[in-house]
Amino acid sequence: MSNTQEQDKLKTRRRGKELEAAILQAVRAELKEREYAAVTMEGIAERSGTSKAVLYRRWANRAEIVLAAIRERVPLPLEEVPDFGNVRDDVCGILRSMNLNNTQLLSKAIYGIISELGAMPLASVLFPEGRSSRSMSIVLQRAVERGEVSGEAVTPRLLTLPIDLARNEIILYNEPMSEETIAEIVDQVFLPLIQKR
Repeated sequence: MSNTQEQDKLKTRRRGKELEAAILQAVRAELKEREYAAVTMEGIAERSGTSKAVLYRRWANRAEIVLAAIRERVPLPLEEVPDFGNVRDDVCGILRSMNLNNTQLLSKAIYGIISELGAMPLASVLFPEGRSSRSMSIVLQRAVERGEVSGEAVTPRLLTLPIDLARNEIILYNEPMSEETIAEIVDQVFLPLIQKR
Protein backbone atom coordinates (compact mmCIF):
# COMPACT_ATOMS: atom_id res chain seq x y z
CA MET A 1 0.00 0.00 0.00
CA SER A 2 1.40 3.39 -0.95
CA ASN A 3 1.90 6.20 1.53
CA THR A 4 -1.01 8.14 -0.06
CA GLN A 5 -3.34 5.13 0.17
CA GLU A 6 -2.41 4.64 3.82
CA GLN A 7 -3.11 8.33 4.56
CA ASP A 8 -6.48 8.13 2.74
CA LYS A 9 -7.38 5.04 4.76
CA LEU A 10 -6.54 6.81 8.02
CA LYS A 11 -8.64 9.82 6.99
CA THR A 12 -11.70 7.68 6.30
CA ARG A 13 -11.32 5.28 9.22
CA ARG A 14 -14.36 5.48 11.44
CA ARG A 15 -14.09 5.41 15.19
CA GLY A 16 -16.27 5.57 18.27
CA LYS A 17 -19.95 6.32 17.77
CA GLU A 18 -19.65 6.59 13.98
CA LEU A 19 -18.13 3.12 13.71
CA GLU A 20 -20.61 1.63 16.17
CA ALA A 21 -23.55 3.11 14.25
CA ALA A 22 -22.22 1.62 10.99
CA ILE A 23 -21.80 -1.79 12.62
CA LEU A 24 -25.30 -1.81 14.13
CA GLN A 25 -26.77 -0.70 10.81
CA ALA A 26 -24.95 -3.63 9.19
CA VAL A 27 -26.50 -5.99 11.76
CA ARG A 28 -29.99 -4.71 10.93
CA ALA A 29 -29.31 -5.08 7.20
CA GLU A 30 -28.09 -8.65 7.72
CA LEU A 31 -31.22 -9.55 9.68
CA LYS A 32 -33.48 -8.09 7.00
CA GLU A 33 -31.89 -10.36 4.42
CA ARG A 34 -31.48 -13.61 6.33
CA GLU A 35 -32.62 -15.59 9.34
CA TYR A 36 -30.81 -15.15 12.64
CA ALA A 37 -29.01 -18.50 12.34
CA ALA A 38 -27.42 -17.33 9.07
CA VAL A 39 -26.13 -14.04 10.49
CA THR A 40 -22.41 -14.24 11.19
CA MET A 41 -19.79 -11.98 12.70
CA GLU A 42 -17.90 -12.33 9.40
CA GLY A 43 -20.90 -11.08 7.43
CA ILE A 44 -21.44 -8.16 9.80
CA ALA A 45 -17.76 -7.20 9.63
CA GLU A 46 -17.73 -7.33 5.84
CA ARG A 47 -20.94 -5.34 5.48
CA SER A 48 -19.79 -2.66 7.93
CA GLY A 49 -16.32 -2.41 6.39
CA THR A 50 -14.46 -3.39 9.54
CA SER A 51 -12.85 -6.51 10.99
CA LYS A 52 -14.13 -9.30 13.22
CA ALA A 53 -11.52 -8.24 15.78
CA VAL A 54 -13.17 -4.82 16.03
CA LEU A 55 -16.56 -6.49 16.58
CA TYR A 56 -15.23 -8.82 19.27
CA ARG A 57 -13.66 -5.90 21.14
CA ARG A 58 -17.18 -4.51 21.65
CA TRP A 59 -19.43 -7.59 21.73
CA ALA A 60 -18.63 -11.11 22.92
CA ASN A 61 -20.84 -12.92 20.40
CA ARG A 62 -23.58 -12.71 17.78
CA ALA A 63 -26.39 -12.54 20.35
CA GLU A 64 -24.86 -9.49 22.04
CA ILE A 65 -24.32 -7.57 18.80
CA VAL A 66 -27.85 -8.32 17.57
CA LEU A 67 -29.30 -7.20 20.90
CA ALA A 68 -27.28 -3.98 20.65
CA ALA A 69 -28.80 -3.34 17.20
CA ILE A 70 -32.31 -3.86 18.60
CA ARG A 71 -31.69 -1.75 21.71
CA GLU A 72 -30.32 1.14 19.65
CA ARG A 73 -33.86 1.75 18.37
CA VAL A 74 -35.54 1.42 21.78
CA PRO A 75 -36.73 3.91 22.85
CA LEU A 76 -37.18 5.93 19.69
CA PRO A 77 -34.57 8.61 19.06
CA LEU A 78 -35.94 11.93 20.32
CA GLU A 79 -36.26 13.37 16.82
CA GLU A 80 -38.52 10.45 15.86
CA VAL A 81 -41.03 10.75 18.72
CA PRO A 82 -44.20 11.66 16.78
CA ASP A 83 -46.14 14.88 17.34
CA PHE A 84 -49.35 14.78 15.31
CA GLY A 85 -51.17 17.13 17.66
CA ASN A 86 -53.30 14.55 19.46
CA VAL A 87 -52.59 11.65 21.78
CA ARG A 88 -54.27 8.99 19.65
CA ASP A 89 -52.21 9.65 16.54
CA ASP A 90 -49.03 10.10 18.57
CA VAL A 91 -49.39 6.69 20.27
CA CYS A 92 -50.31 5.05 16.96
CA GLY A 93 -47.19 6.69 15.52
CA ILE A 94 -45.00 5.17 18.23
CA LEU A 95 -46.47 1.72 17.59
CA ARG A 96 -45.98 2.11 13.82
CA SER A 97 -42.35 3.08 14.39
CA MET A 98 -41.89 0.10 16.67
CA ASN A 99 -43.47 -2.09 14.01
CA LEU A 100 -41.15 -0.73 11.34
CA ASN A 101 -37.95 -0.57 13.37
CA ASN A 102 -38.01 -3.77 15.31
CA THR A 103 -40.48 -6.27 13.94
CA GLN A 104 -38.10 -7.75 11.42
CA LEU A 105 -35.23 -7.74 13.88
CA LEU A 106 -37.11 -8.94 16.92
CA SER A 107 -39.19 -11.59 15.21
CA LYS A 108 -36.20 -13.01 13.35
CA ALA A 109 -33.79 -12.86 16.26
CA ILE A 110 -35.58 -13.28 19.58
CA TYR A 111 -35.83 -17.06 19.65
CA GLY A 112 -32.20 -17.48 18.58
CA ILE A 113 -31.02 -14.93 21.12
CA ILE A 114 -32.93 -16.62 23.92
CA SER A 115 -31.52 -20.03 23.00
CA GLU A 116 -27.97 -18.62 22.95
CA LEU A 117 -28.22 -16.62 26.16
CA GLY A 118 -29.99 -19.29 28.19
CA ALA A 119 -32.61 -18.93 30.88
CA MET A 120 -32.35 -15.17 31.42
CA PRO A 121 -35.70 -13.40 31.77
CA LEU A 122 -36.68 -11.71 28.51
CA ALA A 123 -36.81 -8.33 30.26
CA SER A 124 -33.16 -8.73 31.30
CA VAL A 125 -32.20 -9.65 27.74
CA LEU A 126 -33.99 -6.73 26.10
CA PHE A 127 -33.60 -4.12 28.85
CA PRO A 128 -30.48 -4.76 30.93
CA GLU A 129 -30.66 -1.24 32.40
CA GLY A 130 -34.42 -1.34 32.95
CA ARG A 131 -37.28 -0.51 30.64
CA SER A 132 -37.48 2.99 29.28
CA SER A 133 -40.80 4.74 28.75
CA ARG A 134 -39.23 7.97 27.45
CA SER A 135 -41.15 8.08 24.15
CA MET A 136 -44.50 7.49 25.82
CA SER A 137 -43.61 9.97 28.59
CA ILE A 138 -43.01 12.67 25.97
CA VAL A 139 -46.25 11.89 24.13
CA LEU A 140 -48.34 11.81 27.31
CA GLN A 141 -46.77 14.97 28.72
CA ARG A 142 -47.81 16.75 25.52
CA ALA A 143 -51.30 15.26 25.90
CA VAL A 144 -51.53 16.53 29.49
CA GLU A 145 -50.43 20.00 28.34
CA ARG A 146 -53.09 19.97 25.60
CA GLY A 147 -55.74 18.96 28.16
CA GLU A 148 -56.46 15.59 26.52
CA VAL A 149 -55.25 13.52 29.46
CA SER A 150 -55.32 13.98 33.21
CA GLY A 151 -51.86 13.97 34.77
CA GLU A 152 -53.15 11.65 37.52
CA ALA A 153 -54.07 9.05 34.89
CA VAL A 154 -50.45 8.71 33.77
CA THR A 155 -48.99 5.90 35.87
CA PRO A 156 -45.80 3.90 35.29
CA ARG A 157 -47.85 0.89 34.16
CA LEU A 158 -49.85 2.96 31.66
CA LEU A 159 -46.63 4.42 30.24
CA THR A 160 -45.49 0.94 29.22
CA LEU A 161 -48.88 -0.57 28.33
CA PRO A 162 -49.13 0.14 24.56
CA ILE A 163 -45.53 -0.93 23.91
CA ASP A 164 -45.96 -4.07 26.03
CA LEU A 165 -49.10 -5.06 24.14
CA ALA A 166 -47.40 -4.39 20.80
CA ARG A 167 -44.30 -6.39 21.77
CA ASN A 168 -46.55 -9.25 22.83
CA GLU A 169 -48.23 -9.24 19.40
CA ILE A 170 -44.92 -9.18 17.55
CA ILE A 171 -43.35 -12.00 19.59
CA LEU A 172 -46.46 -14.19 19.69
CA TYR A 173 -47.30 -13.97 16.01
CA ASN A 174 -43.78 -13.45 14.61
CA GLU A 175 -44.97 -10.86 12.11
CA PRO A 176 -45.65 -7.12 11.91
CA MET A 177 -48.80 -5.79 13.54
CA SER A 178 -51.61 -4.82 11.22
CA GLU A 179 -53.03 -1.30 11.24
CA GLU A 180 -56.17 -2.85 12.71
CA THR A 181 -54.19 -4.31 15.64
CA ILE A 182 -52.49 -0.97 16.30
CA ALA A 183 -55.88 0.77 16.29
CA GLU A 184 -57.36 -1.83 18.66
CA ILE A 185 -54.49 -1.45 21.15
CA VAL A 186 -54.85 2.32 21.15
CA ASP A 187 -58.62 2.77 20.81
CA GLN A 188 -60.00 -0.18 22.77
CA VAL A 189 -57.41 -0.56 25.52
CA PHE A 190 -55.17 2.48 26.00
CA LEU A 191 -57.30 5.56 25.33
CA PRO A 192 -60.22 4.51 27.58
CA LEU A 193 -57.75 4.25 30.48
CA ILE A 194 -56.13 7.67 30.07
CA GLN A 195 -58.62 10.07 28.51
CA LYS A 196 -60.55 12.53 30.61
CA ARG A 197 -64.13 11.58 31.18
